[in-house]
Amino acid sequence: MRRTHGVTILRVIAVAALVAIALPVSAHHGFQAEYDGSKIIYITGTLTKVDWANPHIYLYVDAKDDQGKSTSWMFEGSATTLVERNGTHRSDLVSNIGKSITVRATPGRNVATRGAAETVKLADGRELIVGGRRYSGGGNNIGN
Repeated sequence: MRRTHGVTILRVIAVAALVAIALPVSAHHGFQAEYDGSKIIYITGTLTKVDWANPHIYLYVDAKDDQGKSTSWMFEGSATTLVERNGTHRSDLVSNIGKSITVRATPGRNVATRGAAETVKLADGRELIVGGRRYSGGGNNIGN
């Protein structure tokens, strides 16, 4: 009887360990599952918010379509340390909230108003690197 109890405890520990290992893997989806690296989009609009936190930065942009309808976009960038390593700092983006920017990104696969940002062009003409080169080419360029 004691042996059965010990085996049951070992099974519970083994299952718990497997679940603990699997959770971090499933929490961070692969790029190809969320974004279409074969296409590139350029979205011009007003920067409304910047989330500067790991694991990724997020930029929020309100852009108007050809009919003047405003659409809110969310762009995911790289980790803050990688963005800073490329020369872009939080203040570069935050100081441009309320101003017009153009985001170069690969589009989301499942959410039409989402993208993986590569660069941001500011109103003063500076281009900031906010993500890795994700565009693989071969697809259509979309946007303004």
